[in-house]
Order: sequence, then structure tokens, then C-alpha cells
Amino acid sequence: MGDDLYPSFNGEKEPFQDSCTIYRGHLRHALLRCLSEKDMHGLDMINRIKEVTSGEWIPSPGSVYPILQKFEKIGYISKKQKGRSLIYSLTDDGKQALGSFHGEIKQQLNFIDWIMTTR
Repeated sequence: MGDDLYPSFNGEKEPFQDSCTIYRGHLRHALLRCLSEKDMHGLDMINRIKEVTSGEWIPSPGSVYPILQKFEKIGYISKKQKGRSLIYSLTDDGKQALGSFHGEIKQQLNFIDWIMTTR
């Protein structure tokens, strides 16, 4: 799609022209999903998300680590020291949270499907 398809707002690009905007809204889901695959450290999660998005999005450590800290505080994940790295694991509460996130995403997909349906 060309840039001419997106309106300009006061000289700024339309917010969804950047496809990463949509990915960013799902970072907390993606981090729990990563840990549902296996225990890993933060960089592993960043690299897994990069892989899944074919390199289109690479979340920054400044976005990832505060979410991991919050998840640990509320009990969704646990961490253990392994050498110089922190390895994160999904807890039972985290597995339940991931299941509830699936419901949220399903609603969002229904909305996107509605947007994409032409008459």
C-alpha cells in the first residue's frame, strides 16, 4: 500500500500505518506465549517474537523487562538465576492468564474480521 492511502493528521502519519503498532498491543500476550513454549530469558523472548513476526517487530528490552517484572509480581511467572542470566518460567496462574488473553484476542480477531469483510 502506498503512503497516499493513509490520511495525514496535522502532518503526522496515521497511527496504524506502522504495523508494529498492532504488535505492541499484544506484547504481554506474546511474552506469556513464549514462556508457554519453554523457560527462557528475556533475550530469548525478544528473539522468538522477532522470529514469529519474520523480523517485522523486535520488541525493545525497555518494553519487555518491565512487563516481566509486573508478571513476576502478580504471580504469572517465576524467575531463577542461571549464571548471569535470569530464566523465566510460566506459573499455573500465568497459564490461566494466557487462556483468558486468548478470549480477548478472539474478540479482537472478530473485530478485525468485521473490518476486512466487504459487502
